[in-house]
Amino acid sequence: MKFMQLFILILAFLIINPAQAGLLVEPVLGLSMSTLEGDSSKEEGSGVSIGGRLGYQNLGFQLGIDYLKSTISLDDSSYKSDLDSTEISGFVGFEFPILFRVYAGYILSANAEADADFGSGKNTASLTDGSGMKLGVGFTGLPFVDINFEYRKGTYGTFKYITEQEIDTDFSAYMISLSLPFVL
Repeated sequence: MKFMQLFILILAFLIINPAQAGLLVEPVLGLSMSTLEGDSSKEEGSGVSIGGRLGYQNLGFQLGIDYLKSTISLDDSSYKSDLDSTEISGFVGFEFPILFRVYAGYILSANAEADADFGSGKNTASLTDGSGMKLGVGFTGLPFVDINFEYRKGTYGTFKYITEQEIDTDFSAYMISLSLPFVL
């Protein structure tokens, strides 16, 4: 049923005004500040995110999928950890005629893997079955480049470290990014 609704929405975009419509391709490079919060721990860090959006744009309306790969360095007093995360989401947005864009998305899949060094060697933990939402605004006044601010929030459903456990681990992130939107 949801697939049929999405198909009808895309078809409506195509029919409204095909001369203004186009394929949206938008590579993204950003700086993320993240928080990871489990049952008894809270870790913060920052790092680089790279990804892109692929979708459809018509009369300012945007619809598509979003891919984001991040590498975040988490620092705690007892150990250091690098968190590599991958997110795939669907998004909708609107680009206003004057300097501004807004978008929102639902994170369909989020997975992360952390390599922690406790001093006695590296240990790997994985976080899977994640979902959540994202909200963003963009400044479109520069030629060819957009400056974006994005907020993401969600939950990983499964935590695996030695044994697999269904423990909800919340994540949130702020990202400032540059993107190069092309409408073909």
